[in-house]
Amino acid sequence: MRKLILGLAIPVALVWVGSALAVVGYAGPRYWNPGDEAGSSWQSSWSYNAFNKPSSGYDSTVTFIDNVSYGWHATVRNRDMVTYTNWWSSQGTVKKGHCKAHSGGHWGGCYVN
Repeated sequence: MRKLILGLAIPVALVWVGSALAVVGYAGPRYWNPGDEAGSSWQSSWSYNAFNKPSSGYDSTVTFIDNVSYGWHATVRNRDMVTYTNWWSSQGTVKKGHCKAHSGGHWGGCYVN
């Protein structure tokens, strides 16, 4: 039983570590003023985009932008400590993460995975 648990735990841990290492910061952490925005590099594998802030109350938006229509997809705007969105495209669409601070006066960073 011990070997079975260890045999399952190691692959799960490796997947978790691998996915954690794939997170790419594209803006910050830095000080944000109202209206500041940033975009990641273009990548078809991006599916998660987040704007992490030190506390809730700071209005921000995260979205994905595709490289064909340049339309916004899976856009989320809120005042949460972490504003995040997911967008999985079945066509392998090339996209970039985009984040915007609507209110400023805080530190934070934007990340894609």
